[in-house]
Formats: sequence, C-alpha cells, structure tokens
Amino acid sequence: MNEEKNENNKRTLEDIDNVDENDNKYSKSNNTTDTTDTATTIDTEKINKKYIQPDGTILSKEEYKKNIKEQHKKRKIENRRNKKNNKKVENYKKNEEEGNITKELLAETTCFVENGLRFVNPYQYTFKVNAKERWFGRSLLEMFSTEFSTLPQHIYHQKIKRGLITINGQQSSPNSIIKLNDVISHNVHRHEPPVTDKPIKIVALNDDIVVVDKPASIPVHPCGRFRHNSLTFMLASQHGLTHLYGVHRLDRLTSGLLILARTPAAAKAKSTQIQKGTVQKTYLAKVKGKFPSNDNGDFIVVDQPLVIQNMRLGINYVGPQGKPSVTHFKLYSYNAKEDTSIVLCLPKTGRTHQIRIHLQWLKFPILNDPLYNDEFKKNVSNSKSFTSDGISDLYGEGDDDNNNNDITPSTTTLNEPKVFEDIQDDESIPIECKDCSIVWSDPTQFSFGIYLHAKKYESQEWSFETELPFWAIDDNNVLATTTTTISDISTSENKKEE
Repeated sequence: MNEEKNENNKRTLEDIDNVDENDNKYSKSNNTTDTTDTATTIDTEKINKKYIQPDGTILSKEEYKKNIKEQHKKRKIENRRNKKNNKKVENYKKNEEEGNITKELLAETTCFVENGLRFVNPYQYTFKVNAKERWFGRSLLEMFSTEFSTLPQHIYHQKIKRGLITINGQQSSPNSIIKLNDVISHNVHRHEPPVTDKPIKIVALNDDIVVVDKPASIPVHPCGRFRHNSLTFMLASQHGLTHLYGVHRLDRLTSGLLILARTPAAAKAKSTQIQKGTVQKTYLAKVKGKFPSNDNGDFIVVDQPLVIQNMRLGINYVGPQGKPSVTHFKLYSYNAKEDTSIVLCLPKTGRTHQIRIHLQWLKFPILNDPLYNDEFKKNVSNSKSFTSDGISDLYGEGDDDNNNNDITPSTTTLNEPKVFEDIQDDESIPIECKDCSIVWSDPTQFSFGIYLHAKKYESQEWSFETELPFWAIDDNNVLATTTTTISDISTSENKKEE
C-alpha cells in the first residue's frame, strides 16, 4: 500500500511537471490560429495531445493540473476502498479459520479449578502480526523496546538472539530492519487470568445456533490475555461445540444471554436482524439508591450520544459529537434494606458500554462498575492486579472487538528498570517471565464481573430468555418487586413504540 501511495504521488508530480515543460514548448502554438472570413479554428496539431480530451475539448494548463489532481484524489479514494474491502475479506478468512477450535488447540494446556475460579496452566504461544506501516525502517529491537515497553530492552535482545522473536519465521538480529510485508512473530510463556468456574448453561441448541447464559468475567472470544479461558474455547472443550460464529457482543464483565451461530449463514441472518433494530434486548442492572420513576409509570428515555475515549479498552463517554445512542430505563424492584434498585434496561442502539454510561449519566451507575462508578473505583484502586502486559485484569474488558492478533499482549507501559547499556548475550542468562512470579492480590475481584445481565432477546420469529441473576433476588429467594414480569413490561413498551 505504501509503495502504491508513493507511485501515485510520483505519477501526479511527473504529470504536473510535464504540464509546465510542454507549456513552454507549445506556448506559441497554443495561440496559433488560421483565420478565414467565415470561421476561426485552432491548429490542434501544434498543441500537446494531452490537453485534448476524448470529446475534443482543449484544456488550459490550470484546467489540466486540476484534472490531474482530481484523478489522483479518486485513485486515493479507490485505494482506500480496496484496502478496506481487502481487510474485510482477510478478517472473514481469519474468522473462518479460527472459528474451528481443533483438538490440537485444546491440547495446548490444561485447566484446574480452585476456590471457585478456573485457572489455565501457563503455556508456550506465538503471536504473529503483519508489520505496521509505522514500523517500516526501524530495527527489530528498537521497535519492540518502544512499542512494547513492558519488558526491559535486554530481555527483548535475548529473545531476538535466541530466535523467540523472528521476522518471516527466520532467525533475525536485533538490528534487522522491518520492511513492508514482513510478518513478526513473538513466542511467549502465556499466562491467562482466572475466571469464574460457574457452569455455562445452554439455553437453546439447534443446527443453526447455540444460545447460552454466559457467566460474568468470561470473554466471548479469545482476546487480550484470554484464550483458553474464553467462552468459545470452553464450549469447545466442555460441549464439543468447536465451530462457532459471533452474532452480537457481550462484555466480559457482563453476564447473560448470548447467541452464537454454528454456520456463517446463520450468523449473518441473526446479526442482520440485530443491526436493523428488529430484536428487542432486555437487560437488568443493579444500582445504589432508589431509581426514579415517572408519575405515569413510563420508561425514562436517555438519548445522550456516546464518544469513544479509548478504542483498545472500549471506554466511551457522553458527548455532543458522539454517535446517537438511546436506552430506556424503568425501576423493576427496590430493596429498602440494602437501598439498592434493580433497573430494567432496553437499549435501542448497540454502542459499547451504552447501558453502563447512560446509567452513569443519570447518576445511578452500576453498583460495582470499575469503569463508570467513581465510588467503587476508590474501593478497588489499591487492589488491582497488573500483569506484565500492562493491563489491570480488573479493568480489562476483553470485548469481542478487541484485537487479539498482536505480537505481545499489550502496548501499555509500566515503570520498568533502567535499560541495560551493556547488553549481555550469555546463553546462561534466563529469559524472564515476569508473570511466573505474579501473586494475584485478590482474584475474586476481577473474576466476578458487574451487576449487568442480558436477560432476554426476542424478535417476531423467536425469543430466548435466561433465569434471573443471583443479585436480582432478595434474601428469601423471592423477587423484591411486584408480580409484574419482565416480559410484561418489555412487551408493553414495544407495543407503545409501534
């Protein structure tokens, strides 16, 4: 793409230079005319042919320059469009290949359960990525030391020398220069954070789809630090469902209903329905205090647009320049003893963290939300666990759209020791794995999740629903609310909109 861009710029500059050169050559000819009593004609043989258009129109020098620039602009737009389409094709192929979780992948490591948590034993893993444009012309060591500064430079130096970091699968030197089309590989001792060991309940299963009740803390797909502790890997190992396609997103910290397709056609059909807004989504959230209600009992409508603040973590905020976002809220139950409310949430658009941010905007953030509840942040700020990828596993979302195809888990910088000036190449020096010495300060915090649950998804053709989450039930295991059901409330709201 870079070469193509340079070629286009070169071609445009050459064309414009030719305009000036040929203009001098034919300056007198351009004004040459044969005059008769009846008409005035231009001697086109003495005019540079490139000024003459297919329809016979003759352009001036300025018109010709403008025409060249417009053509160059069109080429750039077309190149961008082609690049975008090619990326879509590549992503589709990647999803096609990675959707099938083989026995070999499952055999990479083993898992064990301890104190209600599911742990993955560390294992060797190779991250691969195509060289990014900003890496071109930089040395392998310099790129790793600046782009992925989670380890000191001497560790990357050792890894390169011992073949754990390579270019195009070949042994490289620290001074090797990264070029276009290079594939960078990085072999690591991979550690995954623990997740809850709560079982994954199957809500529905047929030839086209599988619908599950996802426990909180488990990401849907491999992302960030999670792989074997992702939902798709767990469904493959526990239920033999080895080829699944995503239909919609559900945050790692959120529990509840998730639809996965078993064929590409089914995935496209279901995701299209959701994108078109023909699927009603019903969520439950738990907040501090008594959630307000309208005098007429209607839903409270929040239509605040959302702006992306951090693309990698998916953190958004309310802002006028953001994307349109609408959520309907209604008090479902109130527990006077705890002074907490269960809120019914009907998102009408599908922005990242939409419900969480709109509740924050109403000043009723989710009770244990580590991103959007400032009071809860204060309680956990001193107990978060950072690992060598620089991500706090308490805060890391692991949403479906996070990128997992990277050469090291994160680019977040930690405070590292001063880089060694005299690089040691002694083979006896062990290559550090900082995560091997990690002591999780409180694993239950980041393996729990938040009080947000996807309760129900329904369209005119189908409907799927989960049981209530434990935090929506009072001490006597009875709903602390009226006898009105969630289905009654959400259905009445849908009819009102129609």
